[in-house]
Amino acid sequence: MSAINIQTVSTHDPLYQQSLELRNRVLREPLRMSLWDEKLEGEEYATHLIALYEGRVVGVLLLKPIDSRTLQMKQVAVDEALRGQNIGRKLVHYAEQTAREQGYQDIMLHARQVAISFYEKLAYQITGEPFTEIGIPHRIMVKDLYNEQQV
Repeated sequence: MSAINIQTVSTHDPLYQQSLELRNRVLREPLRMSLWDEKLEGEEYATHLIALYEGRVVGVLLLKPIDSRTLQMKQVAVDEALRGQNIGRKLVHYAEQTAREQGYQDIMLHARQVAISFYEKLAYQITGEPFTEIGIPHRIMVKDLYNEQQV
């Protein structure tokens, strides 16, 4: 497999549209939902990270500021055909480095039940009780970017 390139894109970049299509295909269509039915305002305030493989977007992750200390990781998606290639892990590590460079201390996320073990392997910890979001079980997970065990 040739190299995966992780980079930041703006909402004006043509690759942003590809990232929306990937998010819709991976995160919404399996739930019989559409990203296009959602309000996407505020996306320009998020940091959009994409994974590129052979010129196409195969992974996406958003970082949204919560406060001066914490970012929320959202909309993490990897092309199903390329799962198991460490694309998600590379995106998360890049996101953590980006967060540190921007002066943030913590990342929190709403993990789908099926993704909890993925995040636990990356040293994220469950906090709080289970809850339902977009009709499926989730847990809040957090990571202190400066007091973590390297994975």
